[in-house]
Amino acid sequence: MSRAPSRVATVLTAENPARSNDPGGTRLATALLVGSPRVAPVGPEVCRVDARGWDRRGGESALVQALREAVRQAGFSRAWIGVADVAVVADAAAMLARHLEGRKSDIADISAFPRGVVHEESTIIVSPGAGPAFLYPLPLSALPLSDELRETLRTLGFHRVGELALRDRSELEVRFGPAGVQAHRWACAEDDRTFRSLTTDELPESSLELDGAAVTLEPLLFVLRHLLHRVCSDLLRVGRCASRLSLELELDGSTATQRARVLPARATRREDLLYDLCRAALERAVDSNGCLAAPVKGITLRVEETAPPGARQGDLFTGDWRDPMAAAAALSRLRARLGEQAVAWPHPRAIHRPESRNRWRAAASVETPEEEKARSDPSPGTSRIMSADGSLESTLHLLPEPVEVEVWASKGCPRELRDRAGRRSLIVAEGPERLSGDWWKDPYRREYYRACTEEGELLWLYREWRGRGKGKEAKWWLHGFYD
Repeated sequence: MSRAPSRVATVLTAENPARSNDPGGTRLATALLVGSPRVAPVGPEVCRVDARGWDRRGGESALVQALREAVRQAGFSRAWIGVADVAVVADAAAMLARHLEGRKSDIADISAFPRGVVHEESTIIVSPGAGPAFLYPLPLSALPLSDELRETLRTLGFHRVGELALRDRSELEVRFGPAGVQAHRWACAEDDRTFRSLTTDELPESSLELDGAAVTLEPLLFVLRHLLHRVCSDLLRVGRCASRLSLELELDGSTATQRARVLPARATRREDLLYDLCRAALERAVDSNGCLAAPVKGITLRVEETAPPGARQGDLFTGDWRDPMAAAAALSRLRARLGEQAVAWPHPRAIHRPESRNRWRAAASVETPEEEKARSDPSPGTSRIMSADGSLESTLHLLPEPVEVEVWASKGCPRELRDRAGRRSLIVAEGPERLSGDWWKDPYRREYYRACTEEGELLWLYREWRGRGKGKEAKWWLHGFYD
């Protein structure tokens, strides 16, 4: 059976599990996420780390240094690390590294390591393929066997891993069943146990109670920076970004709380951006004098939803590439200060009626260049007139809704118009361009004209026919103007 192509690092810490406040190993595993996005807590003192990819990040020595620094920052006093191509060898390497520094163990002293094994600074690194030779002289305690099986094997004369590896696997299967087969595979440095990454339902959260009730924004902003630093550090450790946060203010003299939602346009763990968004959310809770609506005695910053970090690479040869993160930051700040519906993207619809062709939707995220290109151009509310040679002559701006006007026509062509601006003569009028549709629900029939006033205004007018036969009537509408 072939070995997994991955590299595994096993980390042992010097914390006493009996006194540990982290019995499941979650605190250690979370700290080690700085070295890999896949970390599996094995126990209160033991974690396994997926070490793939470090050949492109400085090698396994760089991995070891990163893990040691993470262990130190997490508050653990010591660490011993084993690196190998399978978990059973990495575990044994970490145990041996700890033993060689003087901890009591039944692992025998080894004066000379086989080729492909490096021991330095409380770390043993076993090169790919060197696992069987490394395990061969070690006692059975180097394998994760049950106590019952280990004692039975010792009774039968097995004391070293190599002695077990040299036996025929079928013999062990007849005597011990699946447990014997698994023990033999481990002795041969074969380990197909699934690498289960750390998963936690707990999202980053940080709270702080103020020494005295705050009545202005400044004390809250001071506390906010500390809360954000904690939360962003937790996000960094788990390799996630915040896509939705909430601020909860605990009011003095009351059990009530005030909550504000913070929605970055793109998931982020940038402290400066999140600070600006949270500050804008808090500013909405102060009056014109800069005072809070009610004194605040505590504040909680909670991450409600996370997303993996994402980035897009721009085109080296495209001059108009925009920084998506900068655009996301700007959008986030605008939404935080002006409201979630204040910034909108145009979304065209496949409808012939001009005033219904385009809609605006609240912008929840920044569009990529591909997404922007996918939208129709020109943007909603505009259309373009092209000259015969293809050059742009003018841009039409649609009114939010057509405005009814009075028009005097000659031979069907508009010659004079009256609206709120007064009465104006039309010196030029081109048309008609007929448009009709929606016969199944709200039928319309229109004749569009481009007209120019004496003052030089370029207007877009239409006459709409309603009814049939003798009941047919026509009304004129101003639909837009050209710049």
